[in-house]
Amino acid sequence: MMATPNDAIALAEEPVAVQPAPARFSTRRAYAQTFAATAAIRCLGVVSGVMAARLLGPTGRGELAVIIFLPMLLVTLGGLELPRSLAYEVSRVDEIPRSLIATSFWLAIGLGIVQALLLAVLLPLYLTADKLHLLTASRWFMVYLPAAYITATLMGSDQGRGRFGRFSVMLSLPGVFYVVAILVAWATGHVSPPIFAAGVLAGTLIVAGVRTQMDWEAISSTLPDWTTTQRLLRRGLSFYLPTVASFALWRADMFILVRIAPTAAIGLYAVAQAIALGQIGAANPFVQVGFSAVAGETEPRKALQTLARHFRLAQLAVISIGLLAAAVTPWLIRLMFGAQFNGAVTTTYLLIGATVLCGMEQVLEQGLRAADHPRPGIVSNLLGLALLIGLGIPACLHYGIAGLASATLAAQLLNLVILIGFCVVGLKMPAKDLWAFDASAFNELGTLVRSSIKRMFQLRIGN
Repeated sequence: MMATPNDAIALAEEPVAVQPAPARFSTRRAYAQTFAATAAIRCLGVVSGVMAARLLGPTGRGELAVIIFLPMLLVTLGGLELPRSLAYEVSRVDEIPRSLIATSFWLAIGLGIVQALLLAVLLPLYLTADKLHLLTASRWFMVYLPAAYITATLMGSDQGRGRFGRFSVMLSLPGVFYVVAILVAWATGHVSPPIFAAGVLAGTLIVAGVRTQMDWEAISSTLPDWTTTQRLLRRGLSFYLPTVASFALWRADMFILVRIAPTAAIGLYAVAQAIALGQIGAANPFVQVGFSAVAGETEPRKALQTLARHFRLAQLAVISIGLLAAAVTPWLIRLMFGAQFNGAVTTTYLLIGATVLCGMEQVLEQGLRAADHPRPGIVSNLLGLALLIGLGIPACLHYGIAGLASATLAAQLLNLVILIGFCVVGLKMPAKDLWAFDASAFNELGTLVRSSIKRMFQLRIGN
């Protein structure tokens, strides 16, 4: 993407708010940091989830879900991909102008406040009569939206600069504060769904304040810029459409299931889905690091070469984790859920396959966005969604949850094949560049894993 003359003048004249964006960053270090953050988030999620379920019980855990559900859902769908847009902007400049940081901050807080107020007004229509006693707690939890948007957006600048150490710490801290809040509530005897929701909110507010303080000089001394606002929103919306399409594809199976399957089948499918989704985190570091690496390449051919390299590494990682998850599935279902859920084993295998394909697709699609090709992701996800609906409904009616899982696997496969086809046919990328199963890719992944493990142990010893 070429800068306009006005953009060039602005970048030349404005003082720098933060450190210059590095031309390159260490991929090994970035992956070690993001893998460590992903592992920490998973562990903290298990701890907080188990503690919340045991301390609150089924009813209280359900009430907590009611309080926090809409704001957390909207963070995924309502952020207009502003963090990704900022990461792209930051990766393309040598010196980051004050107006870019300030504008993104005020845009994030404005977006969050508007959505929070709108949800607060609509909540009485959303909550059923038996849940209206949660209205007050649900309304004050809406403060979560602007706080989460601020943190995510400013972290986008860290991602674009390749500062994955700070990015990873900020990513992990809300879970740490939530676990601490649960322990405090337990120790003091104040155990209730609103208190747990307050713990979630407190952690998010603290992290938002810390991250804002890091760029406060630029935010407090510079007014938002309308041209920058338009540019951020325009690119964010181009990234947002494939995000919505991807979200619809990933959630459509459960929507179909709830509409046509009995409750017992839904329970089996939910267990299978929980196990399958447990290994999707293997793809997240490749999405985060790969996007930044590709966006930082201004020469199109080099950007595509960078995309292919990260996609090859992601293939090996997510397939390895998927095979491991499949191997332990029968044992895990018996141990964690009981013999009554053995009927979910086949469905779990199919959903693990769908999750592996989805992880690879996410890495490839996000890399294409960073290389200024967002449209293929919209097309591939919508065609996958059409296949899932067209095939999934009759498959579920005739073959139960295994039929629906098979349709989900087919939809994700079509999604990935379309993107690979676009790369090979549309962008003239050599097909072998997208194939991971050769000696060089295995050696590179092995070096990356050893480096990540070594760095994580160094961090532990240092602490």
